[in-house]
Amino acid sequence: MKINYVCIPCLLNRVLFETKLVVKEEEKIHYIMKEVLEKFSEIYDPKRSSAEIATEIHALAYDLIGKDPYKNLKEESNKIALSILPKARKIVENSENKLEKAILCSIVANSIDFGIEGSASSPDELFSKFEEYLNEGLYINDFEKMEKYLKGNILYFTDNCGEIVFDKIVCEKLKEHDISISLVCKKYPVLTDATYEDAIKIGMQNIVDEILTTGKFSVGVDFSGISEKLKRKLKEASLIICKGMANYEAFSETKYKPIAYLMKVKCNPIAKSIGAEKSKNILKIYE
Repeated sequence: MKINYVCIPCLLNRVLFETKLVVKEEEKIHYIMKEVLEKFSEIYDPKRSSAEIATEIHALAYDLIGKDPYKNLKEESNKIALSILPKARKIVENSENKLEKAILCSIVANSIDFGIEGSASSPDELFSKFEEYLNEGLYINDFEKMEKYLKGNILYFTDNCGEIVFDKIVCEKLKEHDISISLVCKKYPVLTDATYEDAIKIGMQNIVDEILTTGKFSVGVDFSGISEKLKRKLKEASLIICKGMANYEAFSETKYKPIAYLMKVKCNPIAKSIGAEKSKNILKIYE
């Protein structure tokens, strides 16, 4: 997806949010924002993808901040998600279509994405509103289309911490089909995204066939930095499952198919691009 002018204040607000999580000195906050603005003015081009520009901006911000600003929030997100997990499992097991319900639970958990409009404001919000969000259902539901691709090798690109706890249930249900799953996480901390270490901590290695990473620091996926193995798997996959908006922003610039996007739509540019409404849960297949 190409960057939209609406993305400008959103991206800058997120940089400010992550900076203020760890930087308390007003002078340093001014300095970081000044540097980021200068970088933004250099690289902004409406012909470039939003994920590509966001990657460069957050890489600079992280370098200036000097640490992973979301570390504590990500740990709290996983803690809250694990506390909801028994309830989610019960909901899934009592449903008529367990895989579809597990997918909806994981999409609801996609609300965990701090620092942008349309996401949960804190990990506690997901805990208090989980069933309310669940009752909203799927605005776009291509589950029946997705079912015919549940064979062979599936690539599953994760998104946020906390959310990955519910991806675990999805992968458990997917494994009831005759498929292999390659889970793909981040190698390095970026925003609230789950890393390889996060996946290991919650025991994903006991469910999926392998865990890969996207390689270099990136918002979504920087396809120039992925391994040859992942490049091959992307070409051979029976289905690619992508969680969250950043993965949509990156993959929508490619020709990889079939691909299933699972997300809560949190902004108008993506809503327009994917054909949904803002704040809706979607499972959309591109064949």
